[in-house]
Amino acid sequence: MLTSLPIGIMLADMVYGFVLNIVQGLNLQQQAAPASDGGLAVTPDIAFNSLQIVANGGMVIIIGFGLIVLLQLNRTVLKRQILPIGIFRTLGLIAVLAFSVPSLWEWFNAALTLSAGGNILNTGNPRYLVSALCMPLIAFLCLVRLFGWYKLHTRQPEQNPPTELQK
Repeated sequence: MLTSLPIGIMLADMVYGFVLNIVQGLNLQQQAAPASDGGLAVTPDIAFNSLQIVANGGMVIIIGFGLIVLLQLNRTVLKRQILPIGIFRTLGLIAVLAFSVPSLWEWFNAALTLSAGGNILNTGNPRYLVSALCMPLIAFLCLVRLFGWYKLHTRQPEQNPPTELQK
């Protein structure tokens, strides 16, 4: 349960951010009334805001799918079971790694700056701080669970010797 907490926090944050993005987009569309002189009802701002909502939604779907796959991988590796990983699960895990591994580098640089006496934490937005703390945990968890999955996958043939029919 504890190892899946950062994943749950990140999923909740992504959904919350997406809902905020939709609400802001709807508010902008309500504020931009059509021109009374017969002008276009759709302004470039509304179109660009809609594109941002679509792009954000795509990111939430892709990264969310990868995080759900990571939850499944976490659960199965802890139970010493092998999760079948096909192309879509692989792509989801790659997306999670591409999304979270750079945070390991950023936190390493932040630790160096902190050791030199610099100020690195901005506590002005706690939501972003919690997300920033969860990102390296997700990257580390993904790498550890993939290594555990690999070890389980390579040990399985050793545990099940071939039968006479398979020889």
